[in-house]
Amino acid sequence: MILFRFIGLFIFSALCLPKVVWPAPDPRTIEAAKKERTVAYYTGLNLNAVQRLAGAFEQRYPFLKVEPARQGHVQVRTKILTESLAGAHRVDVVSMPAIDLQLLKKKGLLASYRSPELDGIPKGLKDEEGFWAAMYVTQFIIGYNNRMVAKNDQPRDWEDLLRAQWKNGIGLDPDSPLWYASLLEYWGSDKTSRLMRGLAAQQPHLRRGYTLLTQMMAAGEFPLAVVHAHKVEEMKANGAPLDWVRTVDPVVTSGDAVAVSAHSPHPNAARLLADFILSKEGQLTLHRSFLVPVRTDIPPLTPALDQSKLKVFPVRAELAEDYEKYEKQFHEFFGTRAR
Repeated sequence: MILFRFIGLFIFSALCLPKVVWPAPDPRTIEAAKKERTVAYYTGLNLNAVQRLAGAFEQRYPFLKVEPARQGHVQVRTKILTESLAGAHRVDVVSMPAIDLQLLKKKGLLASYRSPELDGIPKGLKDEEGFWAAMYVTQFIIGYNNRMVAKNDQPRDWEDLLRAQWKNGIGLDPDSPLWYASLLEYWGSDKTSRLMRGLAAQQPHLRRGYTLLTQMMAAGEFPLAVVHAHKVEEMKANGAPLDWVRTVDPVVTSGDAVAVSAHSPHPNAARLLADFILSKEGQLTLHRSFLVPVRTDIPPLTPALDQSKLKVFPVRAELAEDYEKYEKQFHEFFGTRAR
């Protein structure tokens, strides 16, 4: 039954997707990239998505080898900053939340590269100066284990996390200032602070990594978690006893973006990889990993991920101007430290 459901999702996807014609890349870039041979890709993507993306890219450009460095987005940002301070510029292409890329842009670590694929990316999901462009969106939601949460007890909004029955029963990533800052912008200080203080009093299980949180929730380590909708959908399609709350207001939605390093050791290979990730071919590869592409002509893999049915509130890249302040405030609520 699980296999049939999973196959059905792909059939639905295939029927809905338009026929794709891949644009021809610049032959001069290809010839120069052949001499570079490798491309270093720093990313917060989950392992499945990285493997799919690297495999599809290498199939198209068999003379190039993707060398991924996969960590949480905070760790990726720290890694790039640390290497830069040491003068050891190893990264060619980086993908992480747009707000993190905005921080790297401010420090002069990103190249302005206007990919020919930018026309397919909606306005507001790409940097006006060409330093980054979103490749998929991530929705922060309440996930739950439906074997541990009765139907009548299912939360409907963020404040429901503060019910007494959920004490010691919530998973939370301690690196969530994006979620916090956007709630602050949407609700204001009083309501957001009440939620954060109340959530801290619930003594949540603090674990870094939304994939790990979702896996632990599926394994019954805790009944609820603040996680990403697409990861719940992916694991649910594979038989995990999971679902998520579609009625939270707001559904904080972050654009995860891609950029080329200002000090790329393999600049031509870097441009090819960035182009591929933003192309319809690359977007379809991410789509098969249950990520939600930014291109509006690619429908979500499951109807539940349709953004038009959710109370979406996008994370503004401009929040990067005060990111350190939001990060400090968030960690103060939970008695944790930034990494």
